[in-house]
Amino acid sequence: MKITNVVAVSVAGLAMTVGAVRCFSAQPTGQVEELVRASHIIFVGRVEQLHAANLKVVSPTESTILVRVEEPLDVPPSVASLKGEQVTVQVARTGEVRPGDTEVFFANGLVFGEHLEVKEVGHVSSTGNTAELRQQILAVRAQMAEENLKTRAAGAPLVVTGKVLEVKAMARVGARSEHEGDWAQAVVQIDSVEKSSLREKTVIVDFPQSTDERWLLSPKFKAGESGIWFLRHQENLGLPPSAWVALNPLDFQPLAQRETIRKLLAK
Repeated sequence: MKITNVVAVSVAGLAMTVGAVRCFSAQPTGQVEELVRASHIIFVGRVEQLHAANLKVVSPTESTILVRVEEPLDVPPSVASLKGEQVTVQVARTGEVRPGDTEVFFANGLVFGEHLEVKEVGHVSSTGNTAELRQQILAVRAQMAEENLKTRAAGAPLVVTGKVLEVKAMARVGARSEHEGDWAQAVVQIDSVEKSSLREKTVIVDFPQSTDERWLLSPKFKAGESGIWFLRHQENLGLPPSAWVALNPLDFQPLAQRETIRKLLAK
């Protein structure tokens, strides 16, 4: 797998490291759930070599092993072609795997270069049939998505359903820089207020049109677009304190999510 631009990726937000687990079939769902919640890359792999690494910038140690990916179970789009590739795994504990062992690895990315290095959160022995595990992973991811959506909605002072009437350009905000937002304003006609109260029939939502890495995932709005906005005020953007923004990818939801969001807000 050729991945250009070697970048070290820190595993932020990982509150705890879950110890390696030896046997999947013997583990309660709760323990597997912990592993899924703590990892972003999950795959079945065969251990090929101990105390080894296959990246120029990574020196082999007692805790690095080479693993051949047999079946990706839950991986980001950036490593979707992981099947068949050899990756360097920094194991949570040494001495728990041997060459020839086939395990399900729960991990997070460390280095993306000519190959991939991941840091193991834990592993379980592969039974050869991963259908049940896949279902568990999907269930946990769905639960996490609902929790994240609820948290985002709960933290928004204003939640509205509506339609973008027009998009207006804004004057430059702040000093010129490579990360400037190229701000615009979406004039949203309000159909219903899902949280808080608002007398106005429209609300102005400031948003960055820039696709710079800082703003890449922030929602971009266009005239005629309908949906649900989680709105808040945010400091240190150079915008007026009263400006409403929706910068997180979760801050704009399709209309199909309306009933789900109403139920989450009612809990």
